[in-house]
Amino acid sequence: MSTYNYTVKFNDTEVIMLRSALLQMIADCDEQLIDGPKAPYWAHKRSAESVLKRLYDNMKQVSGNNFF
Repeated sequence: MSTYNYTVKFNDTEVIMLRSALLQMIADCDEQLIDGPKAPYWAHKRSAESVLKRLYDNMKQVSGNNFF
């Protein structure tokens, strides 16, 4: 099986939306997992948590000011 690595760039509003969607997905999975682990909710929850942890890893400011 092949494994791939992706690089994707998001703007501020897209990151806000993604964070909200990931948190909602985690909450929905938690609700489905109340009775114990089951597919696909366990895998989806782990993936969403992993993406959420890395969401801000490569953040770079592209505009603004630095007046001192």
